[in-house]
Amino acid sequence: MADWSELPKDLLYVISQRLQSPLYLLHFRSVCSSWRSSGSFSSPFLFSHSITLTPTFSLSHRSLLLLKPPSAEPHHRPWLVKISHDPRARTARLFHALSRSKPKPPRFALDLRRFPALDLGHEFRLSNACSSVDSLYDEKLVLLPADRDRFALLTIHVSGKLALFFRGDSAWTIIPEMPTPYDDVCAFRDTFYAVDGNGRTVTVGFDGALRVVAECVFGGDKKFLVECDGALMMVDLHLSTDYEYLEEEDIGYMGWERTVKFDVFRLEEEVGRWVEVANLGEWVLFLGDDCAFSASAKDLGVERGNCVVFRDDRLGGVRVANGVGVYDLGDGRISPLWECPSFSELFWPPPVWVRSR
Repeated sequence: MADWSELPKDLLYVISQRLQSPLYLLHFRSVCSSWRSSGSFSSPFLFSHSITLTPTFSLSHRSLLLLKPPSAEPHHRPWLVKISHDPRARTARLFHALSRSKPKPPRFALDLRRFPALDLGHEFRLSNACSSVDSLYDEKLVLLPADRDRFALLTIHVSGKLALFFRGDSAWTIIPEMPTPYDDVCAFRDTFYAVDGNGRTVTVGFDGALRVVAECVFGGDKKFLVECDGALMMVDLHLSTDYEYLEEEDIGYMGWERTVKFDVFRLEEEVGRWVEVANLGEWVLFLGDDCAFSASAKDLGVERGNCVVFRDDRLGGVRVANGVGVYDLGDGRISPLWECPSFSELFWPPPVWVRSR
């Protein structure tokens, strides 16, 4: 039998460079002393869940993990959870996978070494907000390595413009060019992308230069960017406004928005346009408050793909905290999470096989 500790150091170095997930890097380092001393660990969050960027604010990191049941219990479904993990303290804070809600109380010990885990994505948050970050929306924040010692952050300014920051800088750079306010940003294939409210999509260089890669797609009310099966997708959310009379509160009619459908497009960058996708096949797209990611139905342990799982606190006109809906691209139907058992079991509360180990 081969001795894994005897693998050539140059091969271990190449392997470690391809592991951008802090979870995968920690597992790599845990194999043996030879692996621990041979790797190149570029993730800024390998040894800390929070990094101080300036005297006025810091950056925290959370991982979106799909925990698989042990091989001895293959009949159980995986569990989808967002984790802020502090390796030094050997602790983890658990969050609802799609929500900004407060961490769940630590009712049990979670040892990530005991379960196979699939890293589905990352969420970054600014903390200790003051004058330097008050002008930023509380929206998705994405990160890319800029060079050996620095990384870059991209988010949306309160004006709807893009905001760029490099570790080591003292302030954000606001990119002035903006025909229409931006809806979303993402990091895809080591490049920043941003989409505005009309679907016009650009890449964002580290020098702040914008390059248009797809022209407008009109129709929906909010655009999301998400990677799926090696391609960049845009999800176009359509909303409808309903009204209800609140006589007991003496405020008359109140309007509220509800999700009615989604359109999905794939970026064809070589021709500069978004192409509508009628069927996602086995893939499921997840749209959270600060993150967007995808997973296959096989990995999720659900019966079907071709769905969008999304956050909505007013599903069916009923207000539900941390509400989640499931949109079927096949029939255009929206179902509350509780009507889809195979999907609802992915979320909180944790399954028995997690709590019992």
